[in-house]
Amino acid sequence: MRALFLLLVIAAALAGASYAGARFTAGRLVGPDPTTLGPLSARFAFTGVPELPSQPRAWILAYPGATGVGKGGAEIYVSPTGELLGTKPADLARRLEAQRPVEP
Repeated sequence: MRALFLLLVIAAALAGASYAGARFTAGRLVGPDPTTLGPLSARFAFTGVPELPSQPRAWILAYPGATGVGKGGAEIYVSPTGELLGTKPADLARRLEAQRPVEP
């Protein structure tokens, strides 16, 4: 029973670290104040991400209410190890950069 509990704790820690890595990677892309994106919705695609060519398992960080990025909002696909796999729309980084205010 102790081994099962220890295994469960380790699995929870790994899942939490994977989620934190995905949020960090998405945060680097969207910047410190993503006010135009709206609330974040995160889920793990166990069956794979159909929008990507090889359909890898990944975190899908979605902003369904995002404005200024196109129809259907924005999605960021991040691997369980924290690597950026892609975005929807494909030029999301460019669109977000264009919306950022220019600092003097």
